Amino acid sequence: MVANQETRQGSRSVPPPPLPRNFTDPIDFLAHEHARQEWLCDVLETIADGLPGTLECALAAMVADALKVDVPLHHQDEEQGLFPLLAERAAPEDNVEAMIRQLNREHLADDTYSTDLIDLLDALAVGQIPLNPEMAGYMIRGFFESYRRHIAFENIVILPLARVRLTQGDLQKLLACIQSRRRKMAIGRG
Repeated sequence: MVANQETRQGSRSVPPPPLPRNFTDPIDFLAHEHARQEWLCDVLETIADGLPGTLECALAAMVADALKVDVPLHHQDEEQGLFPLLAERAAPEDNVEAMIRQLNREHLADDTYSTDLIDLLDALAVGQIPLNPEMAGYMIRGFFESYRRHIAFENIVILPLARVRLTQGDLQKLLACIQSRRRKMAIGRG
């Protein structure tokens, strides 16, 4: 428990792992994004633990931005890139269709849930204290606990399965999709 506490407290000052600019393995890229999302969950836990006390407003703003842009973008990488390729290549015993349906439902639930969470984080980012800090903390915990389980499943089951089943051509197609999505995002933000 002490080590976990130290990790969460340390997450305030430790920036997220940077996204690689020139990546060649899309599965490694998705795994790296999962590491960033795990960091995001650590920061959310730090925020929940700190309510109603003082909070680094910039931290809340950064997390809100990640929930607005980075998480939905990652979901698109999986839903429009990885999952269709994996469904095409998986063996019947992989039971991948059921897993993909479940993961897509979880993405939808996360995207829906994060809308209210973004509103809360945007308010925290400008220094507003929630009227009910306990409820706000409960809301934040509900998101990051579920999201941690989701990421763990993808890391333990989906990404290793993709490494085994996807062909080199599939990996190149996935890489091109991810890179194209990132270029479009950069242009949209620019």
